[in-house]
Amino acid sequence: MKFTKKHWIIAAIACLILAGGSAGLVAHHQAQVKAEKTAQEAKRTYDKLVASAKEATEKAESFKAETDVKTAQAAIEKLDKKDQKALNTRVEKVRKNWAFFHQADKAVSAAEKAKTDQAIKTAQDVVNTLKDAMTKSKKAELQKRLDKVKAEIKSKKAKEEAKAKTQAAQEQADSSAQPANNTQTAQAETPSSGTSPENGQYSQAPATPSYTAPATGGGAVAPAQPSANTGNSEPNNGASSNASGGNLTPPAAQSFTGWVRRNGAVIWSQGGFSSLAEAGRAAAQWANAHMDFDGEWSSGAY
Repeated sequence: MKFTKKHWIIAAIACLILAGGSAGLVAHHQAQVKAEKTAQEAKRTYDKLVASAKEATEKAESFKAETDVKTAQAAIEKLDKKDQKALNTRVEKVRKNWAFFHQADKAVSAAEKAKTDQAIKTAQDVVNTLKDAMTKSKKAELQKRLDKVKAEIKSKKAKEEAKAKTQAAQEQADSSAQPANNTQTAQAETPSSGTSPENGQYSQAPATPSYTAPATGGGAVAPAQPSANTGNSEPNNGASSNASGGNLTPPAAQSFTGWVRRNGAVIWSQGGFSSLAEAGRAAAQWANAHMDFDGEWSSGAY
């Protein structure tokens, strides 16, 4: 068969059609490969975002820094909605525990400042709300601070109780103290009933009888006799008359001295008081102000 010009034209057209179809197939394949590659890259990128969000959430759950909560929330926002829910729930739990911690920390700080039983009770109740495992270390720190305040208050109460007992013992000793005997001078003594010298109950020391100056002419006059109704040596009517019965001599002014003894030795005395009661009160006051000494002690006046 002889190919004519017409035949050659038809053959050329067929070749062109076949060539065009092959090129189309090649282009389609290349596009498909590129699309698959892009999808894989996108998946790898998203998987990294998911991994980063999970890591940030776990770090926040370590409960070491409150800023980790915001970091985790920012990482979770980059994920698809369907992948955010579970991680957001975990981070929200961390956020609430930080809020509880701040409340407890504030209550403990108030107890440290007030140092009262009520403030401690309030703080302890708030600290007890930290029940989640992630707050364990923070809760232990708060409890340690609170226990320190409790110990301080307990120590203060113990000292106050000891001081009160000591004061009560001193007051009892003061009420039952007996002044030591003095063979040289008549002294006021605390009554055997235990009455304190502060109440002003003393035995009056005998006063020196007054006397009458000699009358003109040198005649001596006998001293007036003490009154017998009181047991105290006091001048009759406070003065004596002379031989002529006309001149009166006033008695000498009396002065009283307060004293304090320890173990039988006088450690304090002061005179010049106008009454026995005043001298006794001064001695008792001095003794009460110096109760830090040891041994047996007594106070009185004469």
